[in-house]
Amino acid sequence: MRLTAHIRLAADGWLELEVEQLPGLQAHARTVGDIPGAVIAAAAALTGKAASEFEVEVRF
Repeated sequence: MRLTAHIRLAADGWLELEVEQLPGLQAHARTVGDIPGAVIAAAAALTGKAASEFEVEVRF
């Protein structure tokens, strides 16, 4: 499943993320490079699907 992540808020050294395809998903990352892993982990936890089923595109 392809996910599109957006940085919703950047404060206190954290990035708060939202994902278009999973409105209830909440994820946080320290750096832009950490975003895909954070989104995949949160999506897997939320949906019960394997992490390998997700692909993340980050939009700014």
